Amino acid sequence: MKIEISEDDSNYMYQIIQKVIDECGPRMPCSSQEARAAEIIKKEFEKVCDDASIETFSCQPRAFLGFIKIEVVLVLASFLIIFLIPYNLMNYWTEIACFISFCLNIVSFIILWNEFLNYREFVDPLFKTKISQNVIGTIKPTGEKKKILIFSGHHDSALQFNLLWHLKIGYPIIIFVGLGVMLLWLVISAIIFLLSIVGLFFYDKFFLFGAILFFIGIPALIGLFLFTSPGEKANKVPGAVDNLSAVAVVLEIGNYLKKHKQFILKDTEIRLISFGCEEAGLRGAYRYVEKHHEELKDNNSVCINMDAIQSLNDISIVDFEPSTRTRHSKMVAEKITNAAKLAEIEIKTSALGGSSLLEKIIGQISGGTDATAFSKAGINAINISAMNLRKMLQFYHQPTDTPDKIEKGTLEDVLKICLGYIIIESKK
Repeated sequence: MKIEISEDDSNYMYQIIQKVIDECGPRMPCSSQEARAAEIIKKEFEKVCDDASIETFSCQPRAFLGFIKIEVVLVLASFLIIFLIPYNLMNYWTEIACFISFCLNIVSFIILWNEFLNYREFVDPLFKTKISQNVIGTIKPTGEKKKILIFSGHHDSALQFNLLWHLKIGYPIIIFVGLGVMLLWLVISAIIFLLSIVGLFFYDKFFLFGAILFFIGIPALIGLFLFTSPGEKANKVPGAVDNLSAVAVVLEIGNYLKKHKQFILKDTEIRLISFGCEEAGLRGAYRYVEKHHEELKDNNSVCINMDAIQSLNDISIVDFEPSTRTRHSKMVAEKITNAAKLAEIEIKTSALGGSSLLEKIIGQISGGTDATAFSKAGINAINISAMNLRKMLQFYHQPTDTPDKIEKGTLEDVLKICLGYIIIESKK
């Protein structure tokens, strides 16, 4: 079945992206610009949905990347304490110093494990609480509601990643060197502590090793400390690809169904959602799932999230997210594959980042998508992305994330896949 997208429908998606950027500008999490974007999206939902609403929530938006500075301070302090051992500042200083150094590294790893590798709000109470918003448009079924089908994206934009902006390909190098030094120093500090307890600590040898590791790591640690700028200085990313591209598709699904009511499902409520604070650790999606969890479970809900719809030849189903070790629904992945076939569009399945060796490596530090919040809660979800890795380094989380980076036809093809999913569901 050929799914036709009119020129007006196509133009709408690109125009709404430009409209949000022109009227709001960069929209870092919990900013006034993010709130303004939410209002624009709500007004668009009101035109095509049976119901449109904004759900506000609170979070600490700076905690998700702010934890990096805490990490760096803890690791540098750990090094410094070991380097001070020869000064014998107190009785049993060697054992105490080795213990404190090791503990600082353990705390650093625990923070990294919780904040980035599990997206938990571990150190968030240390940061200022602010307000953000999720925007929901609802299209009711023609009959009794038995299921919920969600199409989602996020309207906030990222803080500028200074390393990417200034270093490009040097970004992943700095990240991996920094992480490598942190983890290696954790192991070494554990060995040093254990040897100090049994009286076998050879300071000269470990001092030399620690000094070498310190000087290798110091450029990366400084780079990580400057990962983002404070305050409004970080609010420089227009976020056309990441992620107004997905919001545009979500809005156009509503427009399309308004014009083609024959595809409105009999027993399935369609929810079109634009999340806030995705760039602050998926906080908006987590808040939404927490608030609606029982309802979502009771109604056999499915979430098709979209993130970074940019490259026409790189449309993919993300069934696994390496950073958070999140496995998405095979059932939904199969249905999306069938929807793509119906729409006569080529689509591949891969982990977030991609399938080549370089893409897999990058995928380890690529973070997560809003689909994670659903899958972690036991709700069937999948993510659709379309990002070219080589081109990504030129605009991802940078001021150059502008509408011209979206390849013509990409939004249309992803829209067709979503509509294909609805059409297949309508025939059941």
